[in-house]
Amino acid sequence: MNPQLQQLIALQETDHEIADLKRRLETIPQQTETSRSHLAREKKKLDELQNNIQEKQKERGQLERQALAEKDHMAKIRIKLPNVKTNKEYSAILVEVEAIKNTIASLEDRELEIMEALEEKEKEIPRLQDLYKKEERQFQDFKAQKEAEQARLLKDLEDLQVKRQGIIGTLEDQWVHHYEQVARMRGERVVVPLEDNCCGGCNQQVLPQLAIDIQLGEKVLQCNGCYRFLYWVPAPETQTVVPE
Repeated sequence: MNPQLQQLIALQETDHEIADLKRRLETIPQQTETSRSHLAREKKKLDELQNNIQEKQKERGQLERQALAEKDHMAKIRIKLPNVKTNKEYSAILVEVEAIKNTIASLEDRELEIMEALEEKEKEIPRLQDLYKKEERQFQDFKAQKEAEQARLLKDLEDLQVKRQGIIGTLEDQWVHHYEQVARMRGERVVVPLEDNCCGGCNQQVLPQLAIDIQLGEKVLQCNGCYRFLYWVPAPETQTVVPE
């Protein structure tokens, strides 16, 4: 096979490796962010529970203060009872005291409900904290793994870029220009095999003489349809078994 064609094949193989490394590098930030989102989800659950507990505690405090204020109000009203002179005034005070008692009872019932709810929610905190810590450890391990992978891939990419420049240094300028031009138009498949006298890239049948020249492999040749470089891979010889 023509040495220039061999180097073009080597260049394409190297470019495929470079493209694969770049694709893998592009996925690493997204993979890390996906893992981070799992951690954020567990943190959100814990934060929401803790915030809810704080709100319940705040509400309980407000109820306690309201109940104390009502009890203080009731005590002040009761002080008036010995000085009441008429049954009407006395009855009015008793009605007011009863209303305050009902208000206090309602406040205390609500406070009891909140206390029971708080007890249940506070039991959930250790479980969610454990889940969050576990997710955090997994995230840190995964992040470190991905950072190491990224560093390794970047080093491999750097080595391949050096290798690519070395291959280009062995090629004639016209072939480098043609290779890069076809790569821009056709993508990663620039150098393709001849398959059943057809271009392995566009499947167009080549002329008989061109097919013969490609099989000889003495020249660098292109498809007349898509301009890809063409090379020939001989079919493996079948071994004939001679009966004894």
